[in-house]
Amino acid sequence: MKIILLIASMLFLSPFWRQNEDELAESIARGKEIYLNNCIVCHMGKGEGVEKLNPPLAGSDYLIKTPEKAIKAIKFGLKDSIEVKGVKYNGMMPEPGLENEEIADVMNYISNSWGNKSAKIIDVKTVEGIKK
Repeated sequence: MKIILLIASMLFLSPFWRQNEDELAESIARGKEIYLNNCIVCHMGKGEGVEKLNPPLAGSDYLIKTPEKAIKAIKFGLKDSIEVKGVKYNGMMPEPGLENEEIADVMNYISNSWGNKSAKIIDVKTVEGIKK
């Protein structure tokens, strides 16, 4: 009986998993374009950043552990000191002027690139909820 329930639940939930995977893949693709047009100059092609000037996004504990802070930085810019991978960064990140959907897409891209893996998909509603 347990096997039948397991198989039935897998068949029922499978389309939802696939839909989420497809949505994430599409968001990541859009996010890559946004990154290439807005972020690459400071954070570099492989998300490595510039030592002691612009923090790395690759393997970034700040990005993965505190995505709300990362969203806020993208949405409003950043003037505060932050610590990434044990290094303090005091630079300023200007507000890039992105729409909420673009912020969600670029967050999904950087959160799933260069060794980063986020279990959570960032959506527009999440971005809209981030306030100054």
